[in-house]
Amino acid sequence: MTEGSGPCPKRLTFARQVRLIFAALAMLPVVGCGEPPDHETRILQHIEAMTEAIESGDIDDFMAPVADDFLAADGRIDRRALGLLARRERLARDAVRVRRVDTRVERVTDQRALAVFNALATGGSGLLPDEGRLWRVETGWRLESGRWRMISARWDPVLR
Repeated sequence: MTEGSGPCPKRLTFARQVRLIFAALAMLPVVGCGEPPDHETRILQHIEAMTEAIESGDIDDFMAPVADDFLAADGRIDRRALGLLARRERLARDAVRVRRVDTRVERVTDQRALAVFNALATGGSGLLPDEGRLWRVETGWRLESGRWRMISARWDPVLR
C-alpha cells in the first residue's frame, strides 16, 4: 500500500471514533449498575455528606438524613432543635471544619445500626481556627423504606 492510497492503520477514521465514543457511552449504565453499597457504607456516606454540609453551611443537606422522630441529649433536642442548633453554630463562625477519626458502624438488628466516631470540630474567622474541641459522637440509625435515617445522637467532649 502506498502512502495516501488507503486508510492509515495508525489513525482511526472519524466514523470509527464516533462509533467507539457511542459504544463507550452505551456501556456507562452497565458499569454503574453494580451491587448497591452495603448498609455500613450507606451510613458512612450519610455521615460524610452531613460533615460536608455542615462545613459548607448547607443546613438543609445536613438535616436530610435526620428522621422526623429524632431525639438527642436525653430527649431535650428533637429534629427541629437540632436544625436550629446547627444553624446557630454555623452562623456563629466564618469557617467550620470537622475531622472524623475511628469511625465504626455496627449493625444492631436488621433495621437498626449504631455509628460511633471521634470528631475534632474547629471554627473561627481567621486563617487558623480560633476554637476547637474533640467530641465522642454516637448516632443511632433506622432503616426506613430502604433508606437509613438518623434517629438519635449523643455527643460528649473527650477532654473537659
